[in-house]
Amino acid sequence: MEQSPQDATLAAYERGALQYAARTSTAPAPEVDTLLARVARGARVLELGSGPGRDAAALEAAGLTVDRTDGAAAFVDALRAAGHQARVLDVRAEDFGGPYDAVFANAVLLHVPREDLAAVLATARRACRPGGVLVASVKKGEGEAWTRAKLDDPRHFTYWDETGLTSALRAAGWTPEQVTESTLPGAVERWITVIARNEASTLPTGAAPPRSGDLAETGRNGADRPAFAGSPDLEA
Repeated sequence: MEQSPQDATLAAYERGALQYAARTSTAPAPEVDTLLARVARGARVLELGSGPGRDAAALEAAGLTVDRTDGAAAFVDALRAAGHQARVLDVRAEDFGGPYDAVFANAVLLHVPREDLAAVLATARRACRPGGVLVASVKKGEGEAWTRAKLDDPRHFTYWDETGLTSALRAAGWTPEQVTESTLPGAVERWITVIARNEASTLPTGAAPPRSGDLAETGRNGADRPAFAGSPDLEA
């Protein structure tokens, strides 16, 4: 049976975790500062797609407690070998755990099919305490595409615009605060950063928009863009 794009992407990360880490900047993503500006020291954060772990390390250094997770067991194994607690978490899961003060999803949700994003966001919201925050980033654009950048095996991406992301957030029960372009100078591709709050919602507890059933969590830590201006990746 042919793999779905999400499962194929996850398999690419499983096979290429070390290669990916070697080809990705070690500087924290800009979304780290975005989150730190919105939570108190000691806040408990769920990170979806920890990858090599650079953003989690920066958040922990600032006094936050991070639950490191990834859909690829290869990344989780590497994090554990480095002395960190980490767990495999697939966004097809019905429950992410919690409650957390924040959910951090840098360069992760771009692997989720368009029709499934609201369901994943709803699961993330249920893991977040009332008043908690979501900080996430996705690639800006139209449609979807495959790339072999960084890894020998192809990865699949879904592109978004601000209007579509805002609609998906609201459908999942989040209250969007900012959904804005955050492309850095010299970046190969354009990006959008999302900031949203878990305010009172009409979405019933345990309810979520329908998902297609073939969704796999394949996200990363700072996957495909430069962490600072003037240092672009060769290709996202």
